[in-house]
Amino acid sequence: MKILIISDSHSHLENIVTMYDIEKPNAVIFAGDYTKDALELSFIYDDCDFYIVRGNCDFYDHSFKDLLEFEIFNYKFYLSHGHLHGVKNNYSLLEKEVEKSMANIAIFGHTHLAYYKERNSIHYFNPGAAKDGNYGVIHIENENIKFHHKKLPNLY
Repeated sequence: MKILIISDSHSHLENIVTMYDIEKPNAVIFAGDYTKDALELSFIYDDCDFYIVRGNCDFYDHSFKDLLEFEIFNYKFYLSHGHLHGVKNNYSLLEKEVEKSMANIAIFGHTHLAYYKERNSIHYFNPGAAKDGNYGVIHIENENIKFHHKKLPNLY
């Protein structure tokens, strides 16, 4: 299974369409800031599973939640934009909440910086800002899981 991880598209729908076309994922996880872009992508590619949360720039979007917990292939995901966890200052509140949730994988955005860390058997992953061409891919095959940061080629 291939999962496309996107955050902070900020009206750069063309970037996330290109990311999707390159990766051809089985699922898309969108960690907020311009949920409208993720929703548009879900209309274009309606044969794919989408997991979407809103971010601080999605204040008026009441179609999506601030936090989503779900499972894919026996991995429990904790999806949040990160602004409500203060991730621009540090990750301690996010880590505390993820540990309480018993999730294996935490996906977040907000900082616009790519990040990966494994701590206490929990994977923390921020794909960076899609508006800048940054995204992530998670590959799950049998019991193996791999996280990758990627960038669109020849952007700007």
